[in-house]
Amino acid sequence: MSRDPLSRRRHLRRRAGGGLSEASARDVPGRGGARVRWMALAFSLGFLGLGARLVQLQVVQHSQFAVQSASNYQRDEIVRALRGEIRTRDGVLVATSRLAVDLVYVGRKDPSDPEQAIPAWEKIRYLAGVKPENLVNGQPREPDFSKEAEVVLARNVPQEKLGALYEYTVLVPSLELRERVERVYPKGKFAAHLLGYVQEANAREVEEEGYARGDLVGKLGLEASLQETLTGRNGIRRREVTANGRPQTERIVDPGRKGKDVVLTIDSVLQKAAEDALRLALKDINEGRAHNGKPHEELPRGAIIALDPRTNEVLAMASTPVYDPNWFSQVPSPDQKAKNWAVDPNREGAKLDAVTANRVVQPYPPGSVFKIATTLMSVEKWGNFYLPCNPVYWFGRSSFKNWSGRPLGVVDGRKAIAYSCNPWYYHSAAKVSPGAYSRELKSRLTELGYFQKTGIELIGEKEGSVRSIDDYTTREDPWFPGMGLSMSIGQGSVQVTPAQVAWVQSTIINEGQQRPLTVLRKVGGVLQPPKPAKDVTHNGNTEVFRLVKEGMYWTTTLPTGTSSTKLGPQFFPVATSGKTGTAENGQSYRNGYAYTHSWYEGYGPVGTQGPPTFAVVAFFQYGGEGYGPALNAVKRMFAARWCVKLDPEKNFMMNALPLSGQQPCLGELDNMHRVYNARAARAATPPKP
Repeated sequence: MSRDPLSRRRHLRRRAGGGLSEASARDVPGRGGARVRWMALAFSLGFLGLGARLVQLQVVQHSQFAVQSASNYQRDEIVRALRGEIRTRDGVLVATSRLAVDLVYVGRKDPSDPEQAIPAWEKIRYLAGVKPENLVNGQPREPDFSKEAEVVLARNVPQEKLGALYEYTVLVPSLELRERVERVYPKGKFAAHLLGYVQEANAREVEEEGYARGDLVGKLGLEASLQETLTGRNGIRRREVTANGRPQTERIVDPGRKGKDVVLTIDSVLQKAAEDALRLALKDINEGRAHNGKPHEELPRGAIIALDPRTNEVLAMASTPVYDPNWFSQVPSPDQKAKNWAVDPNREGAKLDAVTANRVVQPYPPGSVFKIATTLMSVEKWGNFYLPCNPVYWFGRSSFKNWSGRPLGVVDGRKAIAYSCNPWYYHSAAKVSPGAYSRELKSRLTELGYFQKTGIELIGEKEGSVRSIDDYTTREDPWFPGMGLSMSIGQGSVQVTPAQVAWVQSTIINEGQQRPLTVLRKVGGVLQPPKPAKDVTHNGNTEVFRLVKEGMYWTTTLPTGTSSTKLGPQFFPVATSGKTGTAENGQSYRNGYAYTHSWYEGYGPVGTQGPPTFAVVAFFQYGGEGYGPALNAVKRMFAARWCVKLDPEKNFMMNALPLSGQQPCLGELDNMHRVYNARAARAATPPKP
């Protein structure tokens, strides 16, 4: 049987072994399909993996890679918030801020690696004015990370060099042009102890308190106590640059917020008068030294605080020795030598000078200025009494001396204040038993304002101290009855601050209405409301407060009053009341009377239709008797407040003679300023030909 050609070819292939069996031929389509399916699955899985990765990159990690990409061409920088300004009540600027820029180096992993070299370093070094002490072999000194996080290569880069420096440094990760706010005190030493000063945040404050490097932190005074008020909130500036570092655009992402401005209750005229009075007291102190055959002092150590007793607004607050806050706030310091003198604990006299301490809020033995409070307590509790004011008072076999070596006559509580009669106070303690007296003194005088804070907005205010019979509890620290007698005249364990003396005096002026002290008039443009007053009378008894005020008036008006020869009506044109104080201390016990603490407290005008508008306390550590430096300082303050002209060069007693030529300004502070402005205008007007 013949075969067709196709069948013949299949037969020949089978014989040659090159063909497939019929069974195999039937399987070909199945095996080929399986391979295709496996290949398709592999390709599908590969594309699925690529798609998943693409989704991850484009969607899941979009923000991360977008930021990484953008960071190559942009840098976020802090926009420093300006610190709030501080002004006096009459508008004098005493603390402000300015922007400064520093070149900061944060270090490199391997400075010797050529790939980490700083491009255009020589140009950067020249433009910024990098000093040799910040270089090692011509390169930036590497930070010692055990002590510092960075090295400030240059401070206060000149404004005209900043544009070029930004171009050179913007893409250098180890360099930063860092803006900072620098605090400036335009009046220098003016009100220094009240203002305090700021410094840049240290490493601990950055790590633990949330400050950024370069932020300002108050260290003393109002700068410290009003830190949250004066500090603003930093903003963010975003700079965009080309790949080669040239600035393209910049924009403010967050403008931040400026700190709140503050207006003080301080009056610039009275503040200057207080500082002048402290400075001029050195002559009075050294006259006392010479009189007692003691070496003279190089500088005074004292304090003055002045109030408006109607509101207890502080009108002046000064302490000496004084410093300039700019020494500490500006970098580099404008006077490094003076700064070192102020804070060097190892220099001779450093502990005594305590330059940065505000003596207004530091405690000292008060001496006789304490008597107005102990008089009030004694008369209120046990009644007034009369006693001969003799040179010596005997308590058992112990003698307690009066300051005067001659009898001063019979006195009651009022004349005891006016004459500063120690025996009256000794007897007030002895007649009720010194222990019971000490308990009442501690309790009642704390109510009147001693041994507690005055409400003034200053951190670091001390509370003072006193010990009653109940505080002496061991054989090693025994109570002696004579201690109660010493407490009655402000000696022994009694320690008070000048601010407390002023506060208690104000409470007595206001007959038992006690209002906290304040130095803040406006905060953020908002007038501060008066602080609420508290009634510290006992059962509404105001008569005893009037008795004390009468005694203080007699101090200046009776012939034997301890300040009558300087503030009496024949020597000063404004009627005032007051109390002298001379406080013994460890130094005076060793070296004599010339080293007692000098105190005076006073207020006025008195006898007019309105209440007193001005009250002052002056204190001089180791300044001598209260009749000297402290009384003279308060008299100078009175003269400044009421526009009274003094001529101390021609007049040892600083009397305002002739009184007929005086025209006191007894109105409000605005009236005082008008008088001084008119006087200045007349002095500036050339005389007519």
